[in-house]
Formats: sequence, C-alpha cells, structure tokens
Amino acid sequence: MSAGTPGPLLVRLPNWLGDLVLAWPVAEAAAVRKAVFVGPPPFEALFRPRFPNSIYLPTTRGRRYALVGPIRSLRPSVALLLTDSFSSTLVATLAGVPSRVGYAAEGRGFLLTHRVRRAGESRSTARTAEYRILGEAAGLTGIGEAPSLRPTPEEVERGAAALARIGFASGTYAVLAPGASYGPAKQWGAERFAAVGARAARDHGFALVVVGSAEDRPVAAAVTRALAGDGARAFDTTGATDLAELTGILAGARAVVSNDSGVMHLAAALGRPTVGVFGSTSPVWTSAAAPWVRNLYAAYPCSPCFRRTCPIGYRCLESIGSDTAIAALDRLLA
Repeated sequence: MSAGTPGPLLVRLPNWLGDLVLAWPVAEAAAVRKAVFVGPPPFEALFRPRFPNSIYLPTTRGRRYALVGPIRSLRPSVALLLTDSFSSTLVATLAGVPSRVGYAAEGRGFLLTHRVRRAGESRSTARTAEYRILGEAAGLTGIGEAPSLRPTPEEVERGAAALARIGFASGTYAVLAPGASYGPAKQWGAERFAAVGARAARDHGFALVVVGSAEDRPVAAAVTRALAGDGARAFDTTGATDLAELTGILAGARAVVSNDSGVMHLAAALGRPTVGVFGSTSPVWTSAAAPWVRNLYAAYPCSPCFRRTCPIGYRCLESIGSDTAIAALDRLLA
C-alpha cells in the first residue's frame, strides 16, 4: 500500500445471527469498498460466496486478541464497530486502527475516535436504523433500508441434501424454529409450535421441518413427537445443519414460524412468509419488517424487559395463542 493511500475499512460484525442479518445492508455497502470483516466463524459461509473481493477474519471469544497482529498487517484506516463490546474496540485500538467508529457503550467511549450519537434511547430505534447510522458515520453510502439475501446455488443444493439425509426427498414444507439461544423468555413453547404445524399440515398439505442448533434438540424433539402423533410428516434437523444448509432449507420453505431469533431474520431476508413470536424482546427494536412478515407481540405492561428468563411467569408469551399464529400464517399464505 503506497503512502497516502487510505487503508481498507474494518467491519466488526455482530455476534448473533439475527443482528448480523439486520446489519446486512451495511455489510453490503462495506463490501463495495472491499472491506475486512471480522466475525464469528459460522458467518464466513454467508460472506465468502457473496463478497469474494473482501477479507473475512473469523474470531472467537477465547481468541479475539489473536487478531491484533493480522488486523495490524492489513493496516485498515477505519474500524466500524457494529458490536457494543469493549473488547472489539480494544482489539481495533491495539491493532493501531486510527479511526474507530461506534456507539459509546460498556465504558469504551474513551477508545473511540468517533462516538456516534444514538437516534433515541437505547433499544428504542429499529436495529437496522441503528446500524445504518453507524455505517454512514464511517463514510458508507448507498446503505439499503432492509436486509435482503438471495440464496446461492450451493446453499440450495446443500439444503436439499441436508433434508434428504433425514428422509425428506421432495414436497412442500414449512419450517418451525422453536428454539432461541437467548433463553426461555424468547421461547414460545413446544405445544404451540406443534399446534401451528399440525394445522399447517392439515390445511395446506405441508410437511414440517424443525430447525435449530444442538441446544434446541429437547424442544425440537417435543415438537416433532407431537406433530407425528397428530399424523403430520415431521422432520427434525436440529444440530445437524450448518449455516449454508440452514439458508438453503429456509430458502425452499413455503412458510416459516419462529421465535424472535436468527432463523426468523434470515427467513425474512430470504423473502419467505414468516411469522415471528416476540416475548421479552421488542418488535420495535429487532423486528423483521417486510410485507411477508407478521410479528406477534402481546405488549404486556412489563414488556419489553429484555430478560433471558422471567420471574413472574412468561405471560407475554403464553397470552399469544396458537390460533393467533395460525391466523397470521393463513393471511400470509393467502
């Protein structure tokens, strides 16, 4: 790199899949500048085929400071910090990135060279807008309003292969995502997911594919058992797919019913009819906003509390009946 030539833009990506999808318009704008992306290893599967001219540096919590040297060698001129963490800012500082752009949070304000002002109180503005404000502060232009992903041919092929491994060869299917890594305050309940799936099978002839991570296996097994007992064709893929396979499965789904999770956001960005159920979190802050999405939210007086667990009984979730989700799904499919 010649003297006087500005270095690349470094983008520290969010750690959660849902947040990554909400930040996707910023990532697309950054890729135009051949950015250096830093994020969890699984996300690399989404970035490499779509942004081949950019660099992806995978990082984990245990090895985050190991990136100081590699980042320093790339000599980025700006670090756009889409996380609020202190450690991500410290890594950029130790790597000698001269301009560090982010929201002041976790006591990291003194490490930022450009502290961006939030549009409102924390969690009161749509997450996509929060990310767009950060991107613009880092000099990005042409940032889209809403996340949109098109599945790659390889993802479609791998999704079909993953379904074939569990015995689903062909046909129309809906996806159920009853898990949520955040905690029980985001999990609607196995019996409600099973009721929606059984109704979708009867009314629309869908098979049901249950998706999630390995930690979602208990709730997924409960959903699958209930569906099979009701005579529905149910297939459980939890813990058996990577992100590319999950993307292909979601892209081929006729409909998706999910908690407020990464699956919900990814399905919505892929343009699939999606019903999302919110508990302790806020559809104002992290909803998937699109005509093909219905966000279900009870708006209890204590909501949104953003807790992982609830000390008073999860009424915000329990008050959303399966009939409500079935009606929302029917409207989308109509």
